[in-house]
Amino acid sequence: MKMIREDIYTWSVFSEEKQLDFNGLYLRTPRYTLLIDPPPMEEADRRQVESLGKPSRIYLSNKHHTRASAEHRELWGAALYVHEAERPLMEIPVDATFNDGELIDGELEVIRILDAKTPGECAFFWKKHGVLIVGDALIGKAPGALSLLSDEKFKNPEAFRRGLAVLRGFEFQKLLVGDGASIFSNAKQALEQLLHRLQDR
Repeated sequence: MKMIREDIYTWSVFSEEKQLDFNGLYLRTPRYTLLIDPPPMEEADRRQVESLGKPSRIYLSNKHHTRASAEHRELWGAALYVHEAERPLMEIPVDATFNDGELIDGELEVIRILDAKTPGECAFFWKKHGVLIVGDALIGKAPGALSLLSDEKFKNPEAFRRGLAVLRGFEFQKLLVGDGASIFSNAKQALEQLLHRLQDR
């Protein structure tokens, strides 16, 4: 795993099919250790997690980022959390749900993105660190820049693009993506550039 800061780590698995990295996150909040959208881990990463502290919870940004959640839950005994709108769609058991605007451990804010690929697509905002975490809402295909999934993935692509504007209401410097290359500085500017391009379509 790579350390982003002392309480945020990341690891990746390259997808030959998509030709980009599938990224997972390990977070330490004041009370919990969390995994977000976890792909499989190599043995060295598992040992590092053991030394940092076993995760007690797994959070998913959407059902398509279930990835290796079942494996991690069995290994660590962690509870699996999804947005309440995703629960009926899940193919593995869910332990608990979260809602729009909820603060995980009083710090990590849940942001639901409407008209996305799935009804409970969400981002997580860690205000004190200036960090935004996204799943399928944004893709980091070019380093330092953002893109979207193809229109065919959405029932109403135009409504989804409008829904992304909710992210403008948050101040962040780092944007950690589930798919592709994350942005570690000036990430809000990269979001604004994407939204301006979408407006010009």
